Amino acid sequence: MQVFKNKEMKKRLERWLGRQWLKLISLITRPLSLERTLALGRFLGNLAFFFIPRHRRMAIRNINLIYGKKKSKKELKEMIRQTFIHASCFAWEFLYYYGHDFTAKDIRNMVKEVEGLEHLKKASARGKGVIGIGAHLGNFVLIGSALGSLGYPCTSIMRQMKDGKLENLLNSMRIKWGENWIPKLPISKAIKESIAWLREGKILLIYMDQRSGKGVNVDFMGIPTPTPTGAAVFALKTDAAVVPIFNVQNGKGSYKLVIGQEIPVIKTGDQKKDITENTARFNKVIEKYILEYPNQWFWFHNRWKGVKIDAN
Repeated sequence: MQVFKNKEMKKRLERWLGRQWLKLISLITRPLSLERTLALGRFLGNLAFFFIPRHRRMAIRNINLIYGKKKSKKELKEMIRQTFIHASCFAWEFLYYYGHDFTAKDIRNMVKEVEGLEHLKKASARGKGVIGIGAHLGNFVLIGSALGSLGYPCTSIMRQMKDGKLENLLNSMRIKWGENWIPKLPISKAIKESIAWLREGKILLIYMDQRSGKGVNVDFMGIPTPTPTGAAVFALKTDAAVVPIFNVQNGKGSYKLVIGQEIPVIKTGDQKKDITENTARFNKVIEKYILEYPNQWFWFHNRWKGVKIDAN
């Protein structure tokens, strides 16, 4: 019983510290320009590479799992370092927006380029909604605002935080930027709202790149990987189009919204087989974009839990 209490106290302390850290960053960035904020983010990202060993070990493991035989140790180390820098800049930029009088319009101006808008226009024209599949790549939190500014209302399913106060903080950010979202729990309500949204001809964003214990085991970067099936289930249920959508750094201090071609959905009548096959096909498309922009993906997520690295 005492052990349980100690664990609960530790979790509460960690959550409290997390909230204070976010508030502190927001205060620090208020007198700074965005350029100086990002410079600070890059500096701290370099430090994080050395001082957050748990995340560094996970990133090293995952990158070795995918690139170990294709790149030199020097190249792998630099990729991991850049991953930390990107994650740090992403966090500092995110909180910079919150601490300043930025509107959704101002944030959308960060997305200077749009590639492949014609694919979204064509998919939306069918009027059955669009499932935008993506990953935690680049600055994914700006996708909703950017699409909204182009006349394409969208939403995404968000898992609620265990820390209610932190959840309220994040929700206030989303409201400020004009974002829509559907709480994941209760799951039955989230499913109904998502289907209703699609049937109105709007866009539902689904990020498929994190581990799912209740998904299906399909190939991801050459490795059988548990993958969430929501995108395939919704596509089969609603006949919505499936289009890959990402928001990546363009190398010019801003972002580029990248919209890929519609992915045909396979329908054989065998629901279980169709869900598995379509999920595998979606994974291959997401994989393509991650490998194109590897430094902008969060490699320190435990995506391949339990998979052993071949030392040969």
